[in-house]
Amino acid sequence: MGALLAFSGRLLIASLFLLSGAMKLAHHDETGDGPVVVYMAPKMDAMLNRIQHYTGLRVPLQQDHYPMLVLAAGCMELLGGVLFTLNLKLGALLLMLFLVPTSLVMHNFWELERGSPAHQIEFVNFMKNLCLFGAFLMFLNMPRQVASLKYKAH
Repeated sequence: MGALLAFSGRLLIASLFLLSGAMKLAHHDETGDGPVVVYMAPKMDAMLNRIQHYTGLRVPLQQDHYPMLVLAAGCMELLGGVLFTLNLKLGALLLMLFLVPTSLVMHNFWELERGSPAHQIEFVNFMKNLCLFGAFLMFLNMPRQVASLKYKAH
């Protein structure tokens, strides 16, 4: 029963990434007109400008590269979700690697008017990602359990 519960828990957590990754790939558009790229572009531009403003360094990333970033993100979510569901630590690592830039770029609540609906939504999404990151840290620290089948000799 414990193995079934653990699998169900991993599947429920991974479902967020599996669905999101599948949607990114299904709506992928190399021209940059896909819905995820259109939503991401101003947020990514703001992050790149902020990096340049505070460090003086210009990140050599242009908007025509954004569709490839979305494609890579979707692939990371799908692969990480499948591997995590199958109880592989590499899956958790891939999803953690996905969560860090996604949280900083897409859920930049600190840039929004405090108390506004957008601020509250992005804050909750940022915190959700932080909680998922913590869950993956816990998973990485757990001993790997392999489901065993017990056969009775007849």
